[in-house]
Amino acid sequence: MNHPVTRPTVYAHRGARADEPENTLRSFRRAARDGADGVELDVRVSSDGHLVVIHDAKVDRTTDGTGEIAALTLAEIQALDAGQGESVPTFDAAMAVCPDLVQVEIKALEAVQALADRDREEPLGPGVVLTSFSLTAVEAAARLLPHIPRGVITHHPGPEMIANAQDLKASWVCPELKPELTAELVEECRQAGLKVDAWPAADPERYLRCVRIGADAVTTDFPAAIADWPAA
Repeated sequence: MNHPVTRPTVYAHRGARADEPENTLRSFRRAARDGADGVELDVRVSSDGHLVVIHDAKVDRTTDGTGEIAALTLAEIQALDAGQGESVPTFDAAMAVCPDLVQVEIKALEAVQALADRDREEPLGPGVVLTSFSLTAVEAAARLLPHIPRGVITHHPGPEMIANAQDLKASWVCPELKPELTAELVEECRQAGLKVDAWPAADPERYLRCVRIGADAVTTDFPAAIADWPAA
């Protein structure tokens, strides 16, 4: 089935990752300046219980330090250089600079409880979606934060993706842009009440494919470039 060609919502992957250190305040501010509709970021929990924004379980790849996030205190994590003088931000600091739409990818199960605790003190807001590759994490989000929309991230677009999302009463599926992600599958998602965020929109060709299959959103490292990419 053909859908009207419209520009999907653009989430900046870990901020403006192609131009700035990923998952930093600098990257999130740049994404907003570059016109992204929203930001995708990753959350983990420090050893002393603070929500921090970082992708990997270790600090080694994205900072000048070493060690497991779960074994380091917030002070130890924030003493590290995450690129261009940036530190690993807390979740609160990131939310203060992000656009209204924020896709929060849960990278550690304990982050769900920390997000629920934070939501009681300061509501996450209507533009937040909680996503994860981990079905266990999405299920925990459904229990602890039932009022926040959820999404299932997967490398494997197909019927099982839809079934898993429905079981978890998710609003979104976030499938990798593989040959199996067709316009017909996007329509099946829509019929199941699910929105589709396709990734990665890494170049004009892949972005155009996302548009043509009818994706509701895309996630990209290139928010500055995407406005100039063809959408028809």
